[in-house]
Amino acid sequence: MHAFLNAREAAAELNVSRATLYAYVSRGMIRSEPAENGRHRLYHADDVRNLRARKSPTADGRKLTDATFLESAITLIDAGRCYYRGRDALQLSAVATLESVAGLLWQCGERDPFEQDYPPLPAIPDIVSPYARMQAILAAAAPNDMKALNLRPWGVAGTGARVLRLLVAAIVGGAPGSGPIHRQLAAAWGASPEAADVIRTALVLSADHELNVSAFTVRCVASARSTPYAAVQAGLTALQGPRHGGQTARVAALFDEAAELGDAAVAARLQRGETLPGIGQFLYPDGDPRYGALIEALDRNGFDNESRQTAESLAKAAIDLTDLAPNIDFGLATVQRTIGLPTIAPLAIFAVGRCVGWIAHAQEQYENPDLIRPRARYVGESPQPAPATSK
Repeated sequence: MHAFLNAREAAAELNVSRATLYAYVSRGMIRSEPAENGRHRLYHADDVRNLRARKSPTADGRKLTDATFLESAITLIDAGRCYYRGRDALQLSAVATLESVAGLLWQCGERDPFEQDYPPLPAIPDIVSPYARMQAILAAAAPNDMKALNLRPWGVAGTGARVLRLLVAAIVGGAPGSGPIHRQLAAAWGASPEAADVIRTALVLSADHELNVSAFTVRCVASARSTPYAAVQAGLTALQGPRHGGQTARVAALFDEAAELGDAAVAARLQRGETLPGIGQFLYPDGDPRYGALIEALDRNGFDNESRQTAESLAKAAIDLTDLAPNIDFGLATVQRTIGLPTIAPLAIFAVGRCVGWIAHAQEQYENPDLIRPRARYVGESPQPAPATSK
């Protein structure tokens, strides 16, 4: 008979937050089962104690560390909230600009990394997709930006500001202005001042989310001492995948299905054995608070129309059938439909906002002398002995 611990007990034994405990479960390091009442989950005590033993000092004083975790002082996800360097990200999203959040995450203090002379925009081929233009403009600018070789913290912050400016240029289709990024994007998309405030909120909420796949990719590239340009290009490549930022396009496809089927589009997906895009986030068992903050931004700015009602009706149907709540991908797609932004807007907002976090992760990694080099656990065929040689 298995012994079990509840979430509080398991987290206490490991001396980690509940968010970290849930991360262990998602990575298959700890098994969990639903409690009898179905409202909570229980965790295998043996798994918890075996993992704790791996994290404890050995007899000769060495420590067996878990290679799936890196130390970081950038973002904390705990008890259903997200914090940027100790500041509540949801509270910041109600008032802060992306530039001010960049200053916080890049540890700029009173200095403004955006106050600098910017080089001319590089010439790039005529590319239709704004996301492809982002990659192209960074690739064209990187060889001529020798300041990007300065990998000290303030140098990285300055490069980060130039990289962010280039990403905005790729979206607006020309040299960006000097105003706040959310207003520049709103102007390029023909959006109202109220819509600009929603875009601002979305950018801040997208700025960072701990060690997701794109942030980890950025850190790997930075650990090799490649420049921030290369690190951000790697982050963009990871972000566009359909299991990361590319989820927003899959949510949009679900919305299109709902135009014909209504809420039945949710059940139709489940009947085909498909997952629901933009639904569920393992770090937030009670629901992604960033989705709620985006809905609040729509409320704050008076957006309530048929597109929003359709999206929220789909969200309710998903919750009813799966007990999983919408995440930020669902929220960004809801924002795009509600305020009438172009189809690229959810992924573009995600990329521009997340660039701030990527620069912070690169900056932090440059200060670490170690190369990220996890080991692989070999599960292939057993090594074959070399054939005997005749004498």
